[in-house]
Amino acid sequence: MSSNLKFSDRSSSLTSSSASRNYILRELLKDPGVAHDLLPELKPVHLTVNQVLYEQGDKIEYVYFPLDCVVSVLGIMEDGSTVETAMIGCEGLVGLTAILGSGSSRHSVWCSVDGTAVQLEARMLDKLFLKNESALKSLLDCYRSLITQVSQRCVCNTRHTILERLSCWLLMVHDRVGGHDRIGGQNLRLTQETIASRVGARRAGITVAAGLIQGIGAIEYRRGQLHIINRHALEEMVCECYAMMRTDSNGSEAAT
Repeated sequence: MSSNLKFSDRSSSLTSSSASRNYILRELLKDPGVAHDLLPELKPVHLTVNQVLYEQGDKIEYVYFPLDCVVSVLGIMEDGSTVETAMIGCEGLVGLTAILGSGSSRHSVWCSVDGTAVQLEARMLDKLFLKNESALKSLLDCYRSLITQVSQRCVCNTRHTILERLSCWLLMVHDRVGGHDRIGGQNLRLTQETIASRVGARRAGITVAAGLIQGIGAIEYRRGQLHIINRHALEEMVCECYAMMRTDSNGSEAAT
């Protein structure tokens, strides 16, 4: 686990209102007993781009509930190339496998978009999982949504064009930083190299696809800053995989 996490100045006074920016936390904290037990244990932390939360094989000591950051689960090949197998933001939980029979991470987990997450000791969530039926249901719903995303992205990466996959990826990021109900307004610090490593495509292909998307006025991209300025235009270019994953995403459904 990364040893250089930056704790927020608000770490000693996290409220249920700020914690509820994450869908899973919001569902968990609806139970007064759960809120009583969890709130004192929750610590806001700031995650930076490419910060490593777990390497493959690391023991998962802490889980994370993203508030406005985006975390990527990465498959890393022997030659160093990567592909994102799952993306987690305000709709989900990072480190879920810690309470589902495995105390270690099966993949590398990095931050892709910086921002704030809420940290909790994995053992605390494990105890909650075992004794509270409503918490169990929320966490299993989160797991189902994650499995849907992983399986659908496998299909998407096999069958769809780089343009469609990039459009899908950008919309997924936009959802997870709270941009699902806006036409524009999100500045994302994303280099083409980072995007290519997440989408699983060559940088040259991402450059061409991003140029096409920029050409229709959906995004602006310059000097590592990507600005989504017309979400509706982006939705016109995306494949059907996005709708399928969004329908099964608790956070997206709750927000619409």
